[in-house]
Formats: sequence, structure tokens, C-alpha cells
Amino acid sequence: MEVYIDKECWDKIINYAKAAYHTEKCEIGGMSVVTQDKDGDWLIQEPVILKQEIGSTTCDLDKEELAKYYTQMAVKYNKTNFRFCWWHSHHTMSAFWSGTDISSIDEYGEGESDLSFALVVNLKEEYKCRVSVWKPVEIHQDVELNIISNEPDVEIPLDIVTEVKEKCETRTYNHVGYSKTHKTQIGNSTLPLWDDTRNKWNGYKRLEDVYVPNEQEVANFEAKYEYAVMKATEFIRQVTIGDWSMHKFKKAIRETNKQIENYGVQIEELNKREFKEFTEMESAPWELIVCDAKFADIADALMEFQSYNGGYII
Repeated sequence: MEVYIDKECWDKIINYAKAAYHTEKCEIGGMSVVTQDKDGDWLIQEPVILKQEIGSTTCDLDKEELAKYYTQMAVKYNKTNFRFCWWHSHHTMSAFWSGTDISSIDEYGEGESDLSFALVVNLKEEYKCRVSVWKPVEIHQDVELNIISNEPDVEIPLDIVTEVKEKCETRTYNHVGYSKTHKTQIGNSTLPLWDDTRNKWNGYKRLEDVYVPNEQEVANFEAKYEYAVMKATEFIRQVTIGDWSMHKFKKAIRETNKQIENYGVQIEELNKREFKEFTEMESAPWELIVCDAKFADIADALMEFQSYNGGYII
């Protein structure tokens, strides 16, 4: 028996893991369907994430959402021999089965399942893939996962970052001045990112008529903000190591800004002199992010969080 996964599905799992770490410094988990072919081999497909609570070393899928998922997949694959695969990430740690992981795997043996799969990955794309036979005799074996395709790795897609922000609630911190679970009234304040000698941060203005974004607007803004910071970090690195010219740097920023311009966030362009000043000051990548005034408090809280955690690691 062999276990396979398409490169597209593998990349999706890895990108979920990267997005959860880069935005929240947390693990993330999800589910996949595993179908059997005529040769008796198994294919892991359709990886998804569900509503969950995530932490630096744990992730707990919402039980109600998980029950709905099982029902939906049972209807969709009712004419196929299929099982389920629980997958999760260990971000910067090695890929191994922790005591908590073993307990989660054992839960499948307490139900009606005769066979289940589990997968743990990390940001280096290392993994452990376990096949568990529950009936008639309990057997567990870690197997090689065959990734179908030799396509090159891709960047974390914007929709992956957005989905992680929408479905995952972290238990490890509260934003300063802003909570995911409570709306915050935006005060009349000016929040410059740099000192007043740089008059480029016109997104932050004193508000006369206060507008409070709704929950969906906040979720979209957070996802796009963090995506912008990740992109800015990578763009700065490419120029710093000498792989990119300033022309390519500006072009990359403009292309990214087109994707996020409708969500109240943009990456500031710099010329050669400004870039030199920026790096000499050892400024952080999020200092290049310009936001609409209505998201000022949220952006400020996100900057506080990035500063406290030492920024993004790409």
C-alpha cells in the first residue's frame, strides 16, 4: 500500500502552516479526504481548515464544524472507498508525534473507523505520515508520502492568508487596544509610523466622523495587512542580498498593491535614497505599510504585536 498526495494539495497544507506561523506564530490543523484507487493505494486530497482555536503548540478543531465536515464528505464521496486524514503543523519544530498528537489519533480508534490517516508537517516541509489500522487488530505505521509532481514551490497565496485569519482564533495573545472578539471604538488620534520628517503616511489622519469597521472588514483588513508585511519583508530582503534592482522592488510593490488596494492597506514605495535610509535606520518592514484611517487602531495594535514578537521571519 502506497500513500500519495498531489503537489497542489501538499502546497496548500504547507501554505496553511506558513500563514498560521507568519501571522499568528501558531500551529494550525485541518482535514483531508483519502480515497483508495483500484491498485489499493491511497490519495490524500482536498485539504481544508475548519474553525479552530490555535496556539503555539496546539490546535483544536471546532467539534461542531468537524461533525458538519464529516457529514458533507460522506455525502460527496458516498460512492467512493474513502477515509479521513487529520493533518496539522509543527511550524519551526521538527515533524514528530507528540503525546497530544497520539491522543488525537487514538480518538479515531474509539469510534467506528477501521482505518485512518494522520499527517504532521513543518515549515521546512518535513513530515510524518501515519496509517492507523483499528480493526480487526490495531496497527500503526509511519509511511513515506509520495508527492505527485515536480512543480516548484509557490508563495503563500493571499486567499490562504485570508482564510486562516477568518477561521482561526488564537489563544496566545490579545491585541493592544483591539480584540478579535470585541469591537473597538476608534479614537481621534494621529498614528505616524515614522517621524514627522516623512510626510508620506497620509493614511493616518485625525478623524472627524468616526467609522467603526464591521467584523468582516476587520478580518479582511487583518489578513491583507499581514500579507502586505510578509511581502514587504521579502521584497526588502531581495534588494538587500543583491538579487533585485530598485526597479524590480517597485514593480513588485505595485503588483501587490493591486491585489490589496480594496482592503484599506498598501505598501509604500521607496526610491534608492529612501531605501538606503530605511535600512540604515534598521526600520521594520511593517513601517512601509500605509492604512486607511478607519483601520488606524487595528493597524496600531498589529504593529505592537509585530514589534513584541520580533517581526516576521520569512
